[in-house]
Amino acid sequence: NIPLTIPEMNIPYTTLTTPPLRDYSLWEQTGLKEFLKTTKQSFDLSVKAKYKKNKEKHSIAIPLGTLYKFISQNINSFGRHIENSRNDALDFLTRSYNEAKLKFDKYKVENSLNRVPRTFQTPGYTIPIVNIEVSPLIVQMSAFSHLIPQAISTSKITILDLGFNVPSYTLTLPSIELPVLHIPKNLLKISFPDFEELKTINNIFIPAMGNITYDFSFKSTVITLNTNAGLYNQSDIVAHFLSSSSSVIEALQYKLEGTSSLTRKRGLKLATALSLNNKFLGGTHDSTISLTKKSMDVSLATSADVHIPTLRMNFKQELTGNTKSKPIVSSSIELKYDFNSTKLHSTVKGAVKHKLNLESLTSYFSIESSTSGNIKGSIFSREYSGTVASEANTYLNPKGTRSSVKLHGAS
Repeated sequence: NIPLTIPEMNIPYTTLTTPPLRDYSLWEQTGLKEFLKTTKQSFDLSVKAKYKKNKEKHSIAIPLGTLYKFISQNINSFGRHIENSRNDALDFLTRSYNEAKLKFDKYKVENSLNRVPRTFQTPGYTIPIVNIEVSPLIVQMSAFSHLIPQAISTSKITILDLGFNVPSYTLTLPSIELPVLHIPKNLLKISFPDFEELKTINNIFIPAMGNITYDFSFKSTVITLNTNAGLYNQSDIVAHFLSSSSSVIEALQYKLEGTSSLTRKRGLKLATALSLNNKFLGGTHDSTISLTKKSMDVSLATSADVHIPTLRMNFKQELTGNTKSKPIVSSSIELKYDFNSTKLHSTVKGAVKHKLNLESLTSYFSIESSTSGNIKGSIFSREYSGTVASEANTYLNPKGTRSSVKLHGAS
């Protein structure tokens, strides 16, 4: 409980200044001392989450048997297609190679007949002082090409003073020829392994969702909060939520509860219920949606209450519909309010109601609507009152259309 003191400060980029604050006590000025025993506070926080596995499994159908049957029936024809493609490729390769070999042999023979083999020879020479004698180097070129040598004779090296010599060697290079292409006979047959149909697996099993629970707890000297939530997957899927508080401040006390369930027997049915209780605000909501192969049924009801010192309000809304005999929708909305403010010298009470009915078939369409409202009170000590009502309906069939509208108002 230390008083705060904040000096006067200038607001940047403006000519404004903040007022000074001297000896301001949060403990006393904000009223904390009225419901807190001490300035030192502590709290307890607990959070728990739990998941429990479900032993059930969902089965998803996968027609693998049809795939195995298709492969088994077409594996032989697939082998024949492979063999035919292989034979065509080998025939093309062999034919192309033989044509290239014939052209090359013809070119080599023609050039051998028309051209005379040429010989390139480097002159011999003697290295003075050391008396080394080197004989000529002879290169004999091929008859069909002057770029490819046919034979090379190396120089003979003789050291005259020592009587030592390195003889001449002749290196004969093989002529360029394309060999005959031989295709192995064992490539003419291709055999595929026998296809054995595996054990047919027509379903994949996926574990079903389990149960999930969540608990939250907060405790302090001012307020206690408890929240529980759960999602349960058993014969039906159920979701539940509950949150409540207790506090020394009555306005902070509340209870919020909600439940939703999904039933999968004889179609789908979704049911939801919500409720809220508080000093100033309360309400409920109930809804049911049923879906079968033949019909659909919807039911919805909502109510809300507001209680504050200057305003009391009640709201109700209902909606029903089904397609059992024919599509029918019915809706009603009602609002009541009571406003009372002594400071404004104003008191207002009123209500608004609205109803809607809808019917439809392939042969006709009908809609009816009615609205009514009233108000009574005084605003700034001046009294006002008024009522309004309206009705409208429309009927449509292949023969024609009929509609009417009524409006009434008074003040």
